[in-house]
Amino acid sequence: MSNSARERPPLVSRRMMIAGAVAAAGALATGALGGCSSSASSGASGGGGSATPGGASGATPPGSTDPIAANVTADPKLHAMLPDSIRSAGMIRVASNIPYPPWEMYVTAGGSQPTGIDYDLSQAIGAKLGVTARFDQLDFDSIIPAILAGKEDIVMAGIWDTAVREKALSFVDYARDGLSILVKKGNPQGIATADDLAGKSVAVQSSTTEQSDVASWSKKLVSEGKQGISVVSFPGDSEALLAVQSGRADCRVEATSAAAYAVKTYGDGSEFELVQSPTVAAAFGTGIVGLGVPRQDTALLHAIQQAVQALMTDGTYGKIMDKYGTSVVGISTAGINQGPKQSS
Repeated sequence: MSNSARERPPLVSRRMMIAGAVAAAGALATGALGGCSSSASSGASGGGGSATPGGASGATPPGSTDPIAANVTADPKLHAMLPDSIRSAGMIRVASNIPYPPWEMYVTAGGSQPTGIDYDLSQAIGAKLGVTARFDQLDFDSIIPAILAGKEDIVMAGIWDTAVREKALSFVDYARDGLSILVKKGNPQGIATADDLAGKSVAVQSSTTEQSDVASWSKKLVSEGKQGISVVSFPGDSEALLAVQSGRADCRVEATSAAAYAVKTYGDGSEFELVQSPTVAAAFGTGIVGLGVPRQDTALLHAIQQAVQALMTDGTYGKIMDKYGTSVVGISTAGINQGPKQSS
């Protein structure tokens, strides 16, 4: 999963690709995204047609509940911090884009009930704030314009907190993602570091930053007198994972969150394992995943930041990350606008 502005291509590229520029009028045009994402990926996901900004056709089904959020106790002080409009409505509108496992997806393919890290966390945030969190399905490129137009309140879509996005939004940061190496269970090739990719075949998703990052790392290895990497690209995440399962590729490089989710879900945890090494992060970089709020809505920003921090402190956040096998990307402090400032 790698990108700084989430796009519509595959799973690892949707949010980790390069963000578009923010126009003077304040609208953000997003091309490739930076984070991790894909239109087809592992785990439960559905077709998820897009809704118009406002979420009418893609809203969370009425009465849907999340068992983790059901155990969250509302904080009257945080409720009082909310803007009058949200307190009066008793609801916070959450813009997202499904599917993007494990961040957001549908319980069943073709269904309408969302699940995933962002959905569960949004419901817990709403419960902590004493309001309902309506989870709305939008086209990814329409999310930030919908937020800026006041048709949605916040965005939770596995997106990265970047310098470009901070021109339009402020972010409550709640995870740290990047690229990782996924190998078959038992790691038969003995891959432990980024340098061990020399001479190996690596499955990637086409038109993603993971593809370009691996190609760049291959050039570096060759410049050091080592063997290059055989980059094998596939149109979707599931095809790339199948290549590793079948032995067509030695490993897969993709977003850490997506890789961790694949480790947990494929074959009930019997198919893959994650290679964790500081050299991998050093080679491919990391990004901060954030919840976006309009820059002018400072009251909402701080209410949500305190709610997320409370959920981290009381263990609710940890339960959500554990549920999807993604504790590896979890953090302990909900910062504000902590994304990298030197890049888009």
